[in-house]
Amino acid sequence: MSGDYSVDAVVVAGGAWSAVIAQQLGLTLSLQGGKGYSFMLRNVPNNVRVPAIMLEARATATPMGTDLRFAGTLEVSGTDMTVNMNRVRGIVQSINKYYPDISVDMPAVDKVWRGLRPCSPDGLPYIGRTEHYDNVVLATGHGMMGLSLGPATGKLVSELLDDSVRSMDIAAFKPERFA
Repeated sequence: MSGDYSVDAVVVAGGAWSAVIAQQLGLTLSLQGGKGYSFMLRNVPNNVRVPAIMLEARATATPMGTDLRFAGTLEVSGTDMTVNMNRVRGIVQSINKYYPDISVDMPAVDKVWRGLRPCSPDGLPYIGRTEHYDNVVLATGHGMMGLSLGPATGKLVSELLDDSVRSMDIAAFKPERFA
């Protein structure tokens, strides 16, 4: 839809695309997409029972019924959604080190899921009203913690929109902190 619309408030919560959206409002937002990858092994005999974070490898293993999901890496990529198979290879090699009894071959590129995490330079999200518009609230930049921090961010955004007392100090999340 195009045209002019009257609104009470605008919430910019576009993930890795938030910087592009903010730019349309004349705002500069230091934010990059951090691409992560995952793939599934189907019907794993003697599947692992407990999810694991392989810290040194920067990868995870998550059992999902009889399947096993492996995920990892953080590739600064803007909004590029192409698959870098060298990154996927790194995940596969780490799996073989941590789980030598599980045979893992390189997945086909069309079997690799990828997603973008909106990453700020300091690792903190952008939450708050902008200095340029009193009716624009940013809620983005949560990096790899977006799903976990979503409910708390939603509460803070609702407090901002209602002009109610904040449940916490949000000064550290100021949208213009890098301006």
